[in-house]
Amino acid sequence: MHNVLMSSFVPVLADNMFLNLWNGVWPYLMMMAGFSVIVFVHELGHFAVAKWADVRVERFAIGFGRELIGFTRGETRYSFNLLPLGGYVKMLGQEDFDDKGNELKFKEDPRSFASKPVGHRAAIVSAGVIMNVLFAFFLFMIVFLVGMNSTAPRIAFVEPDSPAERAGLLPGDLVKEINGQSIKEFNEIRMAVMLAPKHEPINVIVEREGVDRTVPIRPEYRKPRSTRDVQRQVIGIAPGVTPEILGVGPEIDTSRADRPHVGDKVVEVAGVEVTKANANQIYQMLAYSEEDVVVERKDPKNPDAEPQRVTIKIPPVLSLYPSELGDTSTVSVLGLTPLVRISGVDPRGRAHVAGLKTGDTILSLDDKPYPDPAMIARAIRHNAERDIHFRVRTADQRVRTGFLRPKSHDRGAATLQAVIEAIPDVEKGEPRTRFGEVRSYGAAAAGGIEPGDVILSINGNDDPSLRTVTKVIGSMSGKPVVVTVKSAAGTVSTKIVTPVVAGAADASFSLVAEDVMQTGRVLQTINGKPSPAATAGVPDSVAIVSVNGERMARWRDLIAAFARHAGGTVDLTYREDRGPEQTVAIPVPHSIRTTLGVGPASRIVTIDGSDTVVIDSKAGGQRVSIGYHEGLRRRLEELVGQKNVPIEYRGSVLGELQTAHIDITEDMVDPWLGRVQFSPNVAWGEEQTLLKGENVIEAVGIGVHKTYYFVLQVLKTMERMIFTRTVGVESMSGPLGIIDIGGKFAQSGFVKFLFFMAIISANLAVINFLPLPIVDGGLMVFLIIEKIKGSPVSLRVQVATQMIGLFLILGAFVFVTYQDALRLWG
Repeated sequence: MHNVLMSSFVPVLADNMFLNLWNGVWPYLMMMAGFSVIVFVHELGHFAVAKWADVRVERFAIGFGRELIGFTRGETRYSFNLLPLGGYVKMLGQEDFDDKGNELKFKEDPRSFASKPVGHRAAIVSAGVIMNVLFAFFLFMIVFLVGMNSTAPRIAFVEPDSPAERAGLLPGDLVKEINGQSIKEFNEIRMAVMLAPKHEPINVIVEREGVDRTVPIRPEYRKPRSTRDVQRQVIGIAPGVTPEILGVGPEIDTSRADRPHVGDKVVEVAGVEVTKANANQIYQMLAYSEEDVVVERKDPKNPDAEPQRVTIKIPPVLSLYPSELGDTSTVSVLGLTPLVRISGVDPRGRAHVAGLKTGDTILSLDDKPYPDPAMIARAIRHNAERDIHFRVRTADQRVRTGFLRPKSHDRGAATLQAVIEAIPDVEKGEPRTRFGEVRSYGAAAAGGIEPGDVILSINGNDDPSLRTVTKVIGSMSGKPVVVTVKSAAGTVSTKIVTPVVAGAADASFSLVAEDVMQTGRVLQTINGKPSPAATAGVPDSVAIVSVNGERMARWRDLIAAFARHAGGTVDLTYREDRGPEQTVAIPVPHSIRTTLGVGPASRIVTIDGSDTVVIDSKAGGQRVSIGYHEGLRRRLEELVGQKNVPIEYRGSVLGELQTAHIDITEDMVDPWLGRVQFSPNVAWGEEQTLLKGENVIEAVGIGVHKTYYFVLQVLKTMERMIFTRTVGVESMSGPLGIIDIGGKFAQSGFVKFLFFMAIISANLAVINFLPLPIVDGGLMVFLIIEKIKGSPVSLRVQVATQMIGLFLILGAFVFVTYQDALRLWG
């Protein structure tokens, strides 16, 4: 009996293994076949026009290397070669660059390429590119005649402290146009922002509550934060959502029936029914509501049964804005700094290798207890390929230790392995920066820098700002930097230091460890004034016990207690390193929100009729929304002492617009409650839009638009990479990346696969017509020169330029393949 069972089981196992292997391989085989079709179309253009011009075609080949299969018909050999990464048409009198002498032999042959007029040769050379453009248009037309679902250009989430938030974009806004360019899908938003001029505002037209609004936004240029990021411009928005839960936060126990599960469909939040019209606002509401959420849930044991309605709770995620713009070391609640929780770990990165997980709370890193986000970032940046010790508390409350070895991050900003600080309250013309902590093994110490050294100049920049110093150092990896410093003893000296490559852990550390009532260091000042915690004398690294006798279990409870007693003082009880409990009186200032009686979920719309304020930034004056905490603070500073000032606000995400009149006092200028940020603890599906022409004419119109869009996108991308450097060269994909992306498109359906093929065809058209040797554009340059001067470019020049072109292309191939491998496998 045993043998009979095994003989029945083995074929089934073999079939399953074959099926799994086939399911993993077929999308990539399909992508390679599709790429071969695009190459065939390109070469067909050359072939057809060569035949029209009566040029003898000796070989029509797809791929390079050894011939796999082929046949001869008439005077032409048709072949499919080993490496399907290109192709060529071999014409009589068009020799390889290493055998140019044969062109002279065939010069007099009336059917050779070399004997034809310049116009005919130009037509042959350009035909491949034209065919790729026409093929892209043809594929786009088919796609939009059938119809393709794509991510709708609606906003569901606005990233805290982002350009979009500063400008006042809101969840639910539908983006219709950017800088005069019509927007049809969310990806067009990303590309329009990425390719916008560096540090220049873009005009975004959004539809909000049925009304079109023009919002100027200045995109933010971001250096890569991990080894798999690319440098790009962003505005900080996420696409619109549908209420199906696709993912849940790591701290949520999905084994509980009253917690969200993947696959749940949210139908009601806090008594409000979820509809297509309000889904994005409801999603934002999840960030601030701890009320009941009703979902429809299918029984996994009986998927065909009707879903059941289940009432659940979705605790939001707490994060905090820094009080000093862009300085993550100033994250606090009235000067009390919470511990940091890991918000994401790349499964192929060094943090994952070290055993760190999303949801872990950082108790110590690099021998520094209870580090803030800035300390964590420095520890990782300053220790490329060096082990640093960590101690974390896991999501299930275990404490574990280990070592993290940050990876060398060649594309990140370089470092001197020292802390550089701004000197507070300096007079104009005085030094503005100095060195703080200097690591004994680091590049700064090797150059003779000591803690406390004041920076007088760096690479010719006198009295440099903190931004100038970090910019110079960050861009000079492996290159000497000249720094003139003044020591604590008053000695002035010039040092030569060499910044080194930064480290990266491929993880993000942006969440508050909300259920751990332990503080790190106390922030001494907030916007230049003593913080309430420092005023009360709270020491660093304490465990918060209670406020006015009320036990504190979560940071949001502490924030709520402070808000209830704003304008007075509270008794804060804490314990220091297992010692006895101590109590201090901590002053709690008012804020505009506590005065209005609203919480973090509220939105300030206008103050005294203004919805924006101009803030000086590194790129010049920037118009910032009043709804953004820094814009709110700046506007209130302008109005201190004024009476009966009108304030328009919404008490909640879906609240009605209200108006209040208040007196603006000094103690409400700091919007401390507005720096509290909550976000949803679940991920919803993306809102889709159907891109489809109602008839052939409309499909043709969309096809023309997309073809023009992608051709222009490639040209702009290359211009940004080469000249303005707002797009990193690492954003390019080579064969590995194209096959990987194409395989994913193939798995998404045939229509999306055709869409991707159209994009590749448009890309290939542009790249092939660049004025580079070996590709069609380089040959066209030779023909133009020949037409102007009346004779061909010399054979020596042609051979030399084509040799250069070959090495350039081989170098680019190796580079993009390396970048693809780095992104795919780390």
